[in-house]
Amino acid sequence: MLNNELEEKLKNIKLIAFDLDDTALDGKGRLTDETREAIIMASEAGIEPVIASGRSFYSIPDEISQVPGMRYAICSNGANLFDTRKKYCISAMFLQPHSVEQIVKLADEYRDIIYLDAFTRGIPHTDSFFLETLLNNDKISEHRKKYLRKTRKAEDDIRSFIEGHKSELDCINYNVFDTSLFDELMERLGNEVDDVYFTSSIPELIEISYKDAGKGPGLRRLCEILEIQLSEVASFGNADNDADMIRISGVGYAVANSSQKALDAADKVIGPCWENAVADEIKRIVKSRENINT
Repeated sequence: MLNNELEEKLKNIKLIAFDLDDTALDGKGRLTDETREAIIMASEAGIEPVIASGRSFYSIPDEISQVPGMRYAICSNGANLFDTRKKYCISAMFLQPHSVEQIVKLADEYRDIIYLDAFTRGIPHTDSFFLETLLNNDKISEHRKKYLRKTRKAEDDIRSFIEGHKSELDCINYNVFDTSLFDELMERLGNEVDDVYFTSSIPELIEISYKDAGKGPGLRRLCEILEIQLSEVASFGNADNDADMIRISGVGYAVANSSQKALDAADKVIGPCWENAVADEIKRIVKSRENINT
């Protein structure tokens, strides 16, 4: 996108959607003062700031979801839309029970390689043994270990939990210890599991939701509710699960530390997450809006 074209589009932005981990948050999962300030500035300028995350709603810290001016979150890769102020689910879509059975059946062929997460109504549950073994797993970053231990509700028998809640699951995640199997698992999901959308935000994770989920469709649904056009949206992301959202937005941004799929979808590549690049670009959008009102 040429600079003049970009500047014209920025003047019309009414909503900013941003991924959290490794995008709006720094490399250690923190919301910096600069980014918090930029989000508040956007809201005060009449621009709707929206979280768009693969995280379940109740694994988003209050210091992020309750930033002044924040009202909405696209969660669980678009399976849920939440009102962040009221902590109320505006809309939800669940995996079909037959899909859940197929997902678990496939995982059972990779015991001790795949560990399961199950999100239900915004609450993340996981295998207690998985949490117990995190400290000894050198393939998982210290930041992710801390995040998982803090946010997950441990279940002694995650498969029994899934069976008992298979009609109300936002998504199921495969935590994959052997990342060499990643492509094989993605192919098998496509061939053997019905009515699902699946994606990934990091190499150790495959995220599976209902077929109509995804951050892109989630953004579409929220825009319809708010009566905002996609052309009036700027979105920020870094991973494969952000690519569709980036692509369909009026202006799509990828941070420099993005996957190739996210980079290919972007209108503009900005600096890495650890340099407050999202904050700087949000302030630029706010300035563009202010210029048309002066």
